[in-house]
Amino acid sequence: MKVSVKLMVVAALLGSILIACASDPNIESAKLSLRNADFQGVLDSAERALEENPENADAFYYKGAAWLEIAEEQPVDQRRDALQSARESMVRADELFRAQEISSNEAQTAIPLLVNRWRDEYSQGIGGIDFEGDNPPEVLQLAIQHVYNAHTVMPDSTMNLDALAELYFMSDDLDNAAKYMREAIEHADEADLSRYQRLTYFFMLQENNEGTLEVLEMAAQVFPDEIFFVQEQANIYFRTGQNDKAMQVLEDLIARDESNAQYRLVFGSQIYQEYLNLTQEVAGLYDELFDLNQQFRELARQSRPNQQRVSEVEGQINAVQDKIRELDLQRFDIADRAEEQLMISFELEPNEPNTTYTLGAINENRGLALVDQINNLFDDSMDFSDMERRAMDYFRAALPFYEKTAELEPEEVDNWMKLFQLYTRLGMQDDAERAAERAGF
Repeated sequence: MKVSVKLMVVAALLGSILIACASDPNIESAKLSLRNADFQGVLDSAERALEENPENADAFYYKGAAWLEIAEEQPVDQRRDALQSARESMVRADELFRAQEISSNEAQTAIPLLVNRWRDEYSQGIGGIDFEGDNPPEVLQLAIQHVYNAHTVMPDSTMNLDALAELYFMSDDLDNAAKYMREAIEHADEADLSRYQRLTYFFMLQENNEGTLEVLEMAAQVFPDEIFFVQEQANIYFRTGQNDKAMQVLEDLIARDESNAQYRLVFGSQIYQEYLNLTQEVAGLYDELFDLNQQFRELARQSRPNQQRVSEVEGQINAVQDKIRELDLQRFDIADRAEEQLMISFELEPNEPNTTYTLGAINENRGLALVDQINNLFDDSMDFSDMERRAMDYFRAALPFYEKTAELEPEEVDNWMKLFQLYTRLGMQDDAERAAERAGF
């Protein structure tokens, strides 16, 4: 509920009448001007009082009250200067009241007047915002202006900074969203995990790796047990090709507690993420290989094929196949390193579904990589029977981990879908049908 400045000041006036023996005429003039809504008159009288006594607490009080009323009459986006003047005057009045041990009604209402004004502006700012849906740009801009005003009145309130960050985020202004969330972190009395997570998210949306890393490193120091921040550091290093840095970050995590299953899970999972990144690159090469093979077949069907062009395409095919083999060697090496960490995690905590699922995926994907080679690469040196045997070994190795995951999370349909696909591939028809039923089809 909005509280009028004049109502609170009137209460102070009524109280002061009872104890006014030899009142300052300038202060009495300021009081009269305030009652008559002559706010410039209040300011003039208060200034005259301060010329006579620079430490006149009442003069600062009535200056502050006048500026609050002036701000009330101004448009929302033009109040800031008046509110700043009101704050400075009221804070100085409060300091002097305390120093001079004055307990008048004015002394008791100086800061409450500011608090009420802050509450009004803040409430008007966020009161009309739908934080779960869409808001028209003009509504968001009006809200920002109100919260800016609240921030002017109470600059030490982190609520203002949090609100400004979210309002700017909703306005698609990520620069200001990050700016005010950073200020909220710096001004907060205690570190808040959600603020660091939010600031990280803003920088990620901007694809600002440098800014994101700065926040993540700071957050990892403040919250050393929150492995999310370490995990995201490694992600960025991997994504930007700084693999050595990524591995160092993860190794430092393990060094904290080598017997921590969760740390091992994070380490193995992040290494495996590098495998998945290479998998996307390999998929693109297989698409390129398909197109080149199509070109080769079309050239071969011609009655008089251009031999130079045939040789060029054949060379491109060989180059792509060689690149696929090279990346697959890298992928298998990465998978081995990831599996090593995840097996340690599994031995430490065998009932963690994220661990069992990832171990299943590592083995399945190695088998699928071999199947892709069998189906798409052509080389006289390839031993297809050995590759098929190895692929089936990987699929069989994946099976108990996927079964364990389904046992731990029986309501997750995706687990049964995985089992259905794997049982089918391994020719385990009865098991495949049971898994299909659990998957809902």
